[in-house]
Amino acid sequence: MRILHLAKYYWPRSGGMERVVQGLAEGAASLGHQVEVVAVETIGRAGTSGRQRSSVTRAFSLAALGTQEIAPGYIAAAWKRADIIHVHHPHPLADVACLMRARRTPVVVTQHADSRRSIYLPATRLVLRRAAAVVVPSRAHLALSTELVGHESKVEVIPFGIDQRRWEVVPPPPPGAPPRAIFIGRLAPYKGLDVLLKALERVPDLRLDIVGSGPEGPRLRTLAQALAVADRVRWYGEYPDEDLPRRMADADFLVLPSVTVEEMFGLVVLEAMAAGRPVLTTAVPSAVREVNVPGVTGLEVPLRDVAALAQALETLCRDPERRRRMGEAGQRRVAERFTQSAMAEKHVGLYERILGERR
Repeated sequence: MRILHLAKYYWPRSGGMERVVQGLAEGAASLGHQVEVVAVETIGRAGTSGRQRSSVTRAFSLAALGTQEIAPGYIAAAWKRADIIHVHHPHPLADVACLMRARRTPVVVTQHADSRRSIYLPATRLVLRRAAAVVVPSRAHLALSTELVGHESKVEVIPFGIDQRRWEVVPPPPPGAPPRAIFIGRLAPYKGLDVLLKALERVPDLRLDIVGSGPEGPRLRTLAQALAVADRVRWYGEYPDEDLPRRMADADFLVLPSVTVEEMFGLVVLEAMAAGRPVLTTAVPSAVREVNVPGVTGLEVPLRDVAALAQALETLCRDPERRRRMGEAGQRRVAERFTQSAMAEKHVGLYERILGERR
């Protein structure tokens, strides 16, 4: 089977959507299918890797208009032979490329998130109408999406998955070291890092590693100074995806203090669980609540609640045995429900069913 993914970006650019597309492409290729990914790439950031089983076509962007890259070559690059076209939303350029192709090629859409710009909605709606199936990774995605209203009958729920093997080799934290939490992600308002820093002030024995970059970086560093916690925070900035397990090795647990449903899934939660680390998340009504099982794989606190977050941090700090049990439970949960191979197999099964119905 020839599978064509139309994606915005791809590895080595790191992000949740990029890792999902890579997992789908590599997973299907390992099952013996011919997979090609067409992705936009900004000048100076292109890269290839010998570990790729799938083929990647890069379309360079001349500039960005808001969140949309200006990449004229994408349209031509997307004109590839395929039995299935898999479009990853939101991505207006992929929608245009998809609509220009012959209608006989079945289309599958993964709805990672709704588009934020109404100007792109007409093309998005046309692609959703044309799609043979729309994939979401959780029931919460379907409930939260306004773009999928009226398309519920073609929605398939297939959870995202990770290559848990690269996280299973992460060693336990160094013995005798002070307890250390880790945050991995974009430094953006919806991530709730200001709440985490305020909670950290109340837990003097805890250290915190922050891995990522973003527009909130300068304000958060100033806040850390004002709260007198700067000496307990290590800022790593943007970190290569392949080196993230090294950072996870120093941590006793992961914190994802998100405050809005922009945190739709949180792949980093799966990665921490696969590494045997408990996770501390917030009650954001998204797929995060379908991944972390409070009291089993980690803890959950209300949104923007500094006192509750501080108490949960203290609880994990002072109970290494509980951390161990939760970490082991998290590893089992990932292996049972959230692997890259399971995600790829379910998608290939969906493609085959669609093609069989077409015949």
